[in-house]
Amino acid sequence: MKVPQLDLELLHEPIMDELRAAMDEIVRSGRFIGGEAVQAFETELAELIGVPYAAAVSNGTDALVAALQALGVGPGDEVLTTPFTFFATVASIVRLGAKPVFVDIDSETCGIKPERVYDYVDDGVINGKKVSEHHSEHTKVRAIVPVHLYGQCCEMDPILELADQFSLMVVEDAAQAILARYKDTPAGALGDAGCFSFYPSKNLGALGEGGAVVTKDEGVVEQIRQIRNHGQSEANVHPIVGGNYRLNALTCATLRVKLRHLTDWTLQRAEAAATYNSLFEEHQLLDDVILPRVARERVHNWHQYVIRVDQRDELRAYLVEQGIGVQVYYPIPAHLQASMKHLGYAPGDLPEAERTANEVLSLPLFPGINYDQQEYVVSSIKDFFDSHR
Repeated sequence: MKVPQLDLELLHEPIMDELRAAMDEIVRSGRFIGGEAVQAFETELAELIGVPYAAAVSNGTDALVAALQALGVGPGDEVLTTPFTFFATVASIVRLGAKPVFVDIDSETCGIKPERVYDYVDDGVINGKKVSEHHSEHTKVRAIVPVHLYGQCCEMDPILELADQFSLMVVEDAAQAILARYKDTPAGALGDAGCFSFYPSKNLGALGEGGAVVTKDEGVVEQIRQIRNHGQSEANVHPIVGGNYRLNALTCATLRVKLRHLTDWTLQRAEAAATYNSLFEEHQLLDDVILPRVARERVHNWHQYVIRVDQRDELRAYLVEQGIGVQVYYPIPAHLQASMKHLGYAPGDLPEAERTANEVLSLPLFPGINYDQQEYVVSSIKDFFDSHR
């Protein structure tokens, strides 16, 4: 049996007629940039997240750049974030001339740990080291970018309280977290702005690239709409320097189709996660594998089902040999990437992020995955551990 990590053909086949009709309508209209399809998608996305405003942009990375720029982040500023994330989170900060400051993660959620944020901003230390050993004074901190990794929200209340205390901006990297919730609030609606990615593998995936910023602040969304269109306030008037971060009408039209199915797809993901949990217990693997845990007062969207194992690389190679699609997100924490060497971090500085990066393994999970496929995955993991006892 072969089990892909993600099966987009299975996802798209039942809605092909809807997708084609949406694309045909845009082609006949001749309006490919801006227009009704973009505006309608923005309205529907904002309603889904429970905020007044959304701005569609070219991808999730540009969503972060535009949101941070709109909130005033620029050269000389420091931005607190996690080292355990897709590199786009960090690159977005650097692109604006700001400096990423890494704080360690919570092993349960894989998100930024509020205590480490407090250590840095309040006491001037990070992981027990004085700020002066790695960074400039914390008075330069302008924003916090928590990342809701794998589809589960960070512990946000302490982060929001600290941000309020020190007048910091909070930009949620919710690229993987659409329809996830923290307490009663959807991911993306907690901070000053929330950023989403519609990369094809995301829970709401475009037929190509796509992203969006959501916000409760009309001034912020107006700034982002300028930034995404070369900084124009009106034709040929450029009060600020922006970029070409527009999302085309064809993509928005097809995203609107998929948006109608997102709640059902998310429920299917949750059911598949529950099946994995049961299978791991039935196969008596709970001493070999750390299963993903849903933290208190969270709703997980199960973008990824991520286990943690000591023999990760050996298990990964074995599962690939069995025809099972598995992935490691993300094997090298950002603070240890060569491009971040100038920040002065060393192995051991952020131990939880480094330990997690060596243990995580994402198993196949997608709407429509069936019991036999999941049984094959877990029984293959059982076979691996049995042969290594």
